[in-house]
Amino acid sequence: MLEKLIEVMKALFEDVLLYNNDSFLIPLFLIALLFLWVTEKDKKVRVVLLYLVAALGVVFLCPLYAWIGMKIDADIYYRVLWSLPMGILVCYSVIKLMTRFRTVFAKALIFIMAVLVIMLNGDLVYTKSMHVKAGNAYHIPQIVIDVADALKLENYRPIAVLPAELLPFLRQYTADIFTPYGRNILEPAWTFQNELYDAMEGDRNAYDVAEVARCARNHQCAFVVLSSGKQMHGSMEEEGYFLFRFVQGYFIYMDYNYYWVFKEQGLLDADVIEAGG
Repeated sequence: MLEKLIEVMKALFEDVLLYNNDSFLIPLFLIALLFLWVTEKDKKVRVVLLYLVAALGVVFLCPLYAWIGMKIDADIYYRVLWSLPMGILVCYSVIKLMTRFRTVFAKALIFIMAVLVIMLNGDLVYTKSMHVKAGNAYHIPQIVIDVADALKLENYRPIAVLPAELLPFLRQYTADIFTPYGRNILEPAWTFQNELYDAMEGDRNAYDVAEVARCARNHQCAFVVLSSGKQMHGSMEEEGYFLFRFVQGYFIYMDYNYYWVFKEQGLLDADVIEAGG
């Protein structure tokens, strides 16, 4: 039990160091917390910025709570620190300190020093290495938008399987396309498994078309999106699919079984009917 406790405390210490990184955010936060604890008289402010924050800090550092949280997912336990309003507390402390001085010069000096400290505490994000001009309003790869627009149906939300590199962005753009698995399958820590994903991504260089088609039907996928960067062992047409569209390096195939059913029900758009006919 003692060994487990020591491991948890070490992990907590590492999380705090990684969260603080090369900055002095946490020391600044602790200084502001101590300053307000001594000077703040308003009971409501004390409850929100002192008692609640202190309680959250204690919860984060509690070995039992930390052990439970790390059992669930050790990689994201540090996010409990996000609940601490560090920025708000530091800024409020600066304002509180400024009000303790009467002269404009003293207030301005404190303000300038605070701004400089905050600037030194972070990095400028608008640099060539950290900032890239957005190619669209969604701030995601344009290819994802183009593929999603090609898959959308006016009167129906189809199920489509996509290559792994498109999964993290699809749901940021639209909820009108269902997928048999989401980006969570890309995280090894979550240990999700899916036969269709294995068929799509098991070989980095090629698709076993017959296996992809079989698994796609088992998961009720009307559309299958394949990358042109990988070879195809077999033909989707031989498996009962037709090429609906080619979009920026991605083949979009539709299952003829779903094509006829959707067509009879009047769910297909004109361009899909034309491609399948």
